[in-house]
Amino acid sequence: MSSVPADLARLTELDAAWAVHGSGARLDAVRRAGRKLRDRILATGTARCVRTEDVATFPYPTRYGLQGVASSPAPYLFMRNRMHLVQVDAGGRTITILVNPTDAVRSSAAPYFARLEQKFGVVARKLLSTVHVTIEQALASWNVSPETVDYITFDHLHVQDVRGLLAPGPGGRAYLPNAKLLVQRGELDTLASIHPLQVEWYIPECLAGVPPDRIVRLDGDYAIGGGFALVRTPGHTGGNHTIVVVTDRGAWTISENGICVDAYAPGISRIRGLARHARDAGVEVILNANTREGSLDQYTSMVLEKTLADPVADRPELPQHVASSELVPHVLAPGLSPSYTHGALTFGNVVTRVAAKRVTA
Repeated sequence: MSSVPADLARLTELDAAWAVHGSGARLDAVRRAGRKLRDRILATGTARCVRTEDVATFPYPTRYGLQGVASSPAPYLFMRNRMHLVQVDAGGRTITILVNPTDAVRSSAAPYFARLEQKFGVVARKLLSTVHVTIEQALASWNVSPETVDYITFDHLHVQDVRGLLAPGPGGRAYLPNAKLLVQRGELDTLASIHPLQVEWYIPECLAGVPPDRIVRLDGDYAIGGGFALVRTPGHTGGNHTIVVVTDRGAWTISENGICVDAYAPGISRIRGLARHARDAGVEVILNANTREGSLDQYTSMVLEKTLADPVADRPELPQHVASSELVPHVLAPGLSPSYTHGALTFGNVVTRVAAKRVTA
């Protein structure tokens, strides 16, 4: 594994809070420490630019996406995966980061999608799922060359396969020849020995052939330049982390702990069943519950995300949280449309075709 590059600054505000014993006490401690971490991230300034592209739309079990509390006969809801280009200033240079650059074709090899194809057939699956753009097309639309990408990161590695990005191709060159994967140790530990209850969501070979020095193992929270941070949010997976981006509208969080803004403000959700459950159970978030690796910590992580994110300007009861795979309306999922969506994040001006010199520790 590669050593942590000098581009990354360790953030320690949450370390003691996550070590608190007792889930309720830990929730309170993380909420308090999250406010301090938010202040520190905001003090770094804003990102240079943010852009968004829709990657793919796909079906997902309703009982997972909305924790089984939505009152809908539809067995599947539909989510749309999105990737983001983020550029930040650090040490007088521009750092280019791809957030959640999902390879939709390779992701279809994950056991969950393979089972869908077996159940419905390849034709039906293709009708239910739509690929909107490839990574290559997205970079071209932004006029960003693959050589200038410094880092890629995913909030977690469910259904991800990065070999097409970082592993050398037939000519001995990777598509992103200078990029490194930023990933928490917990995700790498999972891939080293996948538990039977995790099998459906991981592609075991997703890092096969990727040179070790292209993988940066993180063990904690880090800032990169102005207006960008990776913050541990364990629970959905052991190595889940949340991307925090600061724009002119304040801080945004990006993850799949919750699949829509409704999951972070269920009390005002128009999705039938969510507000009632929030009221009856006395909860403030609804989990994305396809894996139960640590539901109590996932709840705490979602509260942390709400603490880090600014409120929506015209809807202050809602946080600026962007689901990496977001619930979207679909004719086959009646009553399962989000009450509010942020749409694409667009901020600043893209720095194009500027070769980036890497600084290593």
